[in-house]
Amino acid sequence: MKKDKTIMAVSSWNDNAQKQFVHDPEILYRSDFFPGLGWMLTKSTWNELSPKWPKAYPCQQFIRPEVCRTYNFGEHGSSLGQFFRQYLEPIKWNDVQVDWKSKV
Repeated sequence: MKKDKTIMAVSSWNDNAQKQFVHDPEILYRSDFFPGLGWMLTKSTWNELSPKWPKAYPCQQFIRPEVCRTYNFGEHGSSLGQFFRQYLEPIKWNDVQVDWKSKV
């Protein structure tokens, strides 16, 4: 993100990562879709956006994995598991160690 200012955030979550749709833990996607969970951004980006968050943010891109790196245990959270079994429980959670430094 420091080298490419067009990337606003990196996420560890993929909303579409149900087991039947994902296969490769090494694939990352670059998209205009803002990730709802598990994202990070640089402090300088947060300092710029925080006064107007979430009202507006610049049209930038995001990196998200094919296979999720975070797990949602929302069955017991604020949504009371409303859609957990249908949409979140089937999401594949990463179980493969990836050496990202060797991929650069």
